[in-house]
Amino acid sequence: MKIILANYRYYVSGGPEIYMFNVKRLLEDAGHTVIPFSVRSPLNEDTPYSRYFPHGKSESGDAYFNNVKKTPKNVARLLSCAFYNREAYENLRRLIRDERPDVVYVLQQINALSPSIFKACHDEGVRVVHRLSDFNIMCPRSDFLCNGEVCTACINGDYSKAADMSCCHGSRATTAVRIASMKFHRRKRLFDYVDAFVCPSAFTASLLEKSGVSEEKINVVPTFTMAPSLFEDGPTAGKYALYLGRISPEKGVDLTVGAAMCNSGVRLKITGRTDDEYAASIKAAVEEAGISDRVDFVGFVKGEEKERLIDGAACVLCPSTWFENMPNTVLEAYAHGKPVVVFDIGCMPELVENGETGSVLPLGDVDALSKTIAFYLENPDEARRQGMNGRNKVLTKYTPQNHLEKLEAILDPACAKKED
Repeated sequence: MKIILANYRYYVSGGPEIYMFNVKRLLEDAGHTVIPFSVRSPLNEDTPYSRYFPHGKSESGDAYFNNVKKTPKNVARLLSCAFYNREAYENLRRLIRDERPDVVYVLQQINALSPSIFKACHDEGVRVVHRLSDFNIMCPRSDFLCNGEVCTACINGDYSKAADMSCCHGSRATTAVRIASMKFHRRKRLFDYVDAFVCPSAFTASLLEKSGVSEEKINVVPTFTMAPSLFEDGPTAGKYALYLGRISPEKGVDLTVGAAMCNSGVRLKITGRTDDEYAASIKAAVEEAGISDRVDFVGFVKGEEKERLIDGAACVLCPSTWFENMPNTVLEAYAHGKPVVVFDIGCMPELVENGETGSVLPLGDVDALSKTIAFYLENPDEARRQGMNGRNKVLTKYTPQNHLEKLEAILDPACAKKED
């Protein structure tokens, strides 16, 4: 197949772009031709197809709203990207005519390419498949959070609560624009042009169906990961619990620290940048409690440093209190043969088998979290057993080949919907 792969960034800035480059490589290794389509940015990877890329939110190419200077020209671009990016529509139609792809696979388009690209595919008679990396087509904030609490009030298109709460960046004006754009997309039925949706988890698929998308268009294709080789005797016994992710309220870092306060036997390593106000408050709480000797903030990690941290852990913590789509942290932990500790919310019970690949705890239960961490630290054989069960999942369910086969069946213009 010849596939146009569309995403609002053509450089790595987070999970969606890691997936983008990984799936591009996976498809190319399988013999498919993959053509990128994105917005212009000085950070983009080199590609001969950049001549088709439309402008994004600003003249500078900055992708982040807070960094964009609100000049008249940039404000006009921001509005275009939020509602209907005419340049993206026209440029994608031109790319389709020139390259004649079999299908267009769209990842993130929000506030950059815009849903105009779905209509471009329809008008050129090309199949279009959209993968959900977050909840942006269902929630003005994209994360189903309101004042730090899970909220699905807007899922059916009634955005009154978002307006009342100024959900987007705490700004009434920004929220009003976001709501107006979502109403515009619904009124123009732009998402109806999508032939098939790809969801990383069954939980996300259930939310999408609740939002009004036909079940027949929805497909579940979990993310994939590569499992590193292990020592012959399996994963090593760990001496700490590892929190792997960013330090933010919805990620449950405060509850993780609270677990260490409850039990002197709990030792933690916490990843993530600590240069913002919230992270500083977490560090201050640790120092005030006198547990700095047991709670180590290691900063942002990647590559071999991250691998070593996972290998040295007794378990990996993913104590989110919001709806995750499908966190890579769980699969990374499994790949290294480590059990994962999560709360019972969103897709987490779908990913973690309680007592078999980790522990699923009552939402927000700090005492249970503390006891579970201590259990894994004190019972390395059981931690190893559960971790290896998780690794077997990675080796059988979350493989690149499984992802490729399911995705090919959906991307293939001649295919009918395949069962997950």
